[in-house]
Parts: sequence; C-alpha cells; structure tokens
Amino acid sequence: MTIPELLAVPTAPSKEELERDFWDADNCLSYSEDGTRLLDAENFPGEVTVRGGCKVICDNVFAFQDYMADVRLGEEIPLEERSSFLEKIHLPDTLTHIGANAFAECGELISIKLPKSLLLIGESAFVDCWQLETVNIPSGCAVIGPRAFQGCINLYKVTLGKSLEIIGEDAFDDCESLEEILVPKGMKDHFKALLPKRLHKYIKEK
Repeated sequence: MTIPELLAVPTAPSKEELERDFWDADNCLSYSEDGTRLLDAENFPGEVTVRGGCKVICDNVFAFQDYMADVRLGEEIPLEERSSFLEKIHLPDTLTHIGANAFAECGELISIKLPKSLLLIGESAFVDCWQLETVNIPSGCAVIGPRAFQGCINLYKVTLGKSLEIIGEDAFDDCESLEEILVPKGMKDHFKALLPKRLHKYIKEK
C-alpha cells in the first residue's frame, strides 16, 4: 500500500459496524461482522488475545476510561489512577493498522510484540503507557503517527524498521528514559531526517 492508501484506511468504527458487531465474550471485545476490525472493548481482562484475521484496531479501544479508576463517579481522577486495565496483549499476524489512542494510558503494559504485518501506528496510539520499556517497530511499518509514544517515561530502547517514511511530530516526546534508537545499517541519515534533532544523539545503527 502507498502512504496515501495507508492513511486513508478508516480507524474510527462506523455506526453501521457497531450495530452489526460480533462480540467475543472471552476477551470482552467487539469486532466488525467480518472480523477484520476490532471496534471496541469493555471491562476487558488484564490479558487479551486479538483474533486472527483482525486487520485494524480502531481508535480508543484499550484506552483508559473513567470507569476504570477506583474513585466515585464525578470525582476528579488523580494521575496515578489513570491506567487502563490492560497488562498483556497478543496481536495477530494479520494486523496492519493501530488506530488513534488505541492503547492510550495503558499504564500496566510493560511490553508489546508488534506483528510483522503492521503498517501504521496511529496518532497517540501508545501515549502515556508509563511502564512500556522497549518497542520494536516491524520492518514493514511505514507510518508512526504524531505523539504515538509520547509520555512513555520508562521507554529506554526503540528499534525502528527500514520501511518507515513518516514519524509524526512529538512521537517520542517526554520519553525521559530513552537511551537508544536502533536503526538499520546505512540508514542513520534517513532517520535523522525523520526525527527531531534532540533525538539524534540516541540514534545507533544495528
């Protein structure tokens, strides 16, 4: 797929999809009728398996929601309480798109294995995943959206794939533990052009 084609794939669930959804009771997940799009999740367990055949995780699916906090309804939610239930997730080798805010504030998520099939990571997809320590972007992934990993304060190592053409603004902003950004051999200059100058000191060829 070309970059315009990748960006044109909708990651917000439509009203029609939600009306005709398929419910996975074991993981508390809602899929499109054909199973290719993960539309929503509610009261999901700490460990989740996304079904094979799923191509798109839609916007906000695993993101923190107010009902997840241990506070009374209507009370202000302290920062330390803003953490999604998700602790571990298994992704299928059919996944191509992760939507905007899909894993936002998944504060218990320490690691995630992104499949080789992944092509695009949406805006703020992993924003404020505070415990996330390492990320390996698959070689076929072409787009990392703005603020995708912003606020991942324990993220210390990022491995970037050879197909990346777009890394959005502030994708790794406020990653205060960052120590190295590993890139394919011979592509250091390519990634210097994609990343802000303040991150250049972390770039190393693998």
